Amino acid sequence: MKKPQSIPVEQARKEFADLLDGSQHKGEHAEITRRGKPAGILVPPDWYGAAIAALAEVKELRRKVAEQADSPS
Repeated sequence: MKKPQSIPVEQARKEFADLLDGSQHKGEHAEITRRGKPAGILVPPDWYGAAIAALAEVKELRRKVAEQADSPS
């Protein structure tokens, strides 16, 4: 994945509809900055859904590993 375009919050406000279109229809990511520092990331809905599902899977695997470590052998 290439680095997301970096956009100051003032510009993002003006171009919000275009940023959403790019995210939704073209799969583009955008980093929103405030005073030159990252303030948020705009990601495509499918990407976000996959990331949340992967995070839930990792948490479940960690829980299972912790249970096995705590159970007597």
